[in-house]
Amino acid sequence: MTGLHKMFNPKTTAVVGVSTSNPFSPGNVIFRKLAFENQLKTYPINPKGGFVEGIELHRSISDVPDEIDLAVISVQAHLVPEVMTEAGNKGIEAVIVVSGGFSEIGEEGAKLQEQIVGIANAFGMTMVGPNCIGVFVPDSLDTFFLPSERVARPRRGDVAIISQSGGWLIERLEEFAKRDVGIAAAVSIGNAAQTDVTDFVHHFQHDKNVKVIVAYIEGFKDGEGRKFAETCAKYATRKPVVVFKGGQSEAGHRAAQSHTSSLAGSSAVTSAAFRQYGVIEARDEDELMAFAKAFSFEPKPMRGSRIGALSVSGGHGVIATDEAAQYGLIFPQFSDEDQQAMRAVMTPAYQEIASFRNPCDLTGSASDQDFELVLDKMLTIKDIDAALLLLLPYAPGITLQIGAKVANVVKRYDTTVVAYVPDLEKYEVIIRGFELNGIPVGDTIEEAVQMLHGIRTRSHYLQHIGVLENHDQVH
Repeated sequence: MTGLHKMFNPKTTAVVGVSTSNPFSPGNVIFRKLAFENQLKTYPINPKGGFVEGIELHRSISDVPDEIDLAVISVQAHLVPEVMTEAGNKGIEAVIVVSGGFSEIGEEGAKLQEQIVGIANAFGMTMVGPNCIGVFVPDSLDTFFLPSERVARPRRGDVAIISQSGGWLIERLEEFAKRDVGIAAAVSIGNAAQTDVTDFVHHFQHDKNVKVIVAYIEGFKDGEGRKFAETCAKYATRKPVVVFKGGQSEAGHRAAQSHTSSLAGSSAVTSAAFRQYGVIEARDEDELMAFAKAFSFEPKPMRGSRIGALSVSGGHGVIATDEAAQYGLIFPQFSDEDQQAMRAVMTPAYQEIASFRNPCDLTGSASDQDFELVLDKMLTIKDIDAALLLLLPYAPGITLQIGAKVANVVKRYDTTVVAYVPDLEKYEVIIRGFELNGIPVGDTIEEAVQMLHGIRTRSHYLQHIGVLENHDQVH
């Protein structure tokens, strides 16, 4: 859809539903953001005319002298068809309808929704909504009708977020900003009357600024679930799609129907379909964040589920082992030969007190060099498919440069490596040393293990379709 490109990259916008009496109305908040914060050429629309924020109101879209790339409509539901028709006659390609009062309220609203979809289709317009908060692109576009000081703004990054819930999306932006995970774009699709989650998956798969797509889905309308799954499978080798699904319980199912009129469906059937078509399903919001962080670094695939771990604390190795067991990840015991090879490069004074069985405990006496040299040996071991670095920087021999130093070792190998570093400001340099060199860092041991689980899940699917492709070639 060419309209989606215009929607995320408008040069000229219009907001229909700007009030002269209520500066806090959704239309006014959106107008101020677009015009003053995003510094886009933005036309406020109100049939009464007048001025808002010192700018003249136009009485209709038709009165605007310039071409408009994106129109945001925030008027009462029964007025939306008329505004949509004006937008179509104006030649506008992209429209966001934030207004509620459509299929989510019942049969009467559903008929009105069908009407505006018909208008959009007749004019070839791309419409998002209704009943949504629209689109956010860091530093350039924000159609959310929430005041900026109340909404966190993540930095620009590589994650695209698609959500059927505006409230859920706002909370994720808060979390992404807090955890310093950047996003490329975020979109609230609301009732998804015309454009749905599949359309945005297709769009973001072709967006060079996106490395991973995250979606919150409450359900699908008839026939949309298969379309979504097949689209994800089509692009499975390009960019991962991570889904968190609401409406899993019976009560949640009913809530989803009243929220966006979606059909939640059987959670077991949906999960099985996701696995079959290469969609990575997060069980909760913590997993969703872990997967999004991991895939934004484009990690190397994992051949299997065997993990090698390095730590300066035996307890952290125990915790990691327990967490890994939940996901079918294992820490195979290293052979005597491999253990001896790692022990030989350890600082001589600490060789006998360190343990190399796996997880390897280098003890609190370990230094940067110990981590580098032991990891260099570990990554040659054929019995592991990934490495987990449990870095507790309290050890006196560990410096703030260890992230960059270890990353230089990792670059020499074709093995996935994930790190855990406590999320504390004093360790920011260490974390950046890892992440700037392509190694994802978990804020907790659990998150680091979840990252490995997500990478393994995707790798398993890619291996599966590779086998199928080879089978097809033979036959």
